[in-house]
Amino acid sequence: MADPITIIGTAGAIANIVDLLGKTISTLNDLQNQWKIADLTVMAFKSQLLVFKEALRRILAWAEGTSTENHHELLLCLESSVMCCRLLVAKIDDEVTQLETTAEGQLNLASKVKLLFKTKDMEEVQRKIDQQTHALNLLLSVCNL
Repeated sequence: MADPITIIGTAGAIANIVDLLGKTISTLNDLQNQWKIADLTVMAFKSQLLVFKEALRRILAWAEGTSTENHHELLLCLESSVMCCRLLVAKIDDEVTQLETTAEGQLNLASKVKLLFKTKDMEEVQRKIDQQTHALNLLLSVCNL
């Protein structure tokens, strides 16, 4: 059997390794979440640009008097925007389901802290929802031409 000092030293080294692994995992989770937001940003922007392009194409055809109703293009734009909206709502649902409440129905301290640190992420999601709302409104306006 090893002497007590060796055991204490080994236990301390293991505790340091476990602590470092915890920090590394936390950092990897943060990076993974940033990549998800980046992917969502690109998808939202692409969806918005597709709708914008189709709206301008329709307006140009209308202005030139050469409108040939091509509902397929509009459906693709709508599908892209709806898919982005679905991902945004899933992100919100994921964040909300992680929140815990007290017996009185109030957010517990851990959930309040979590919300505090996720404010930037949630503001980004809200901004993307606003963008998609504008894109859908534009698409609806074009459909009504």
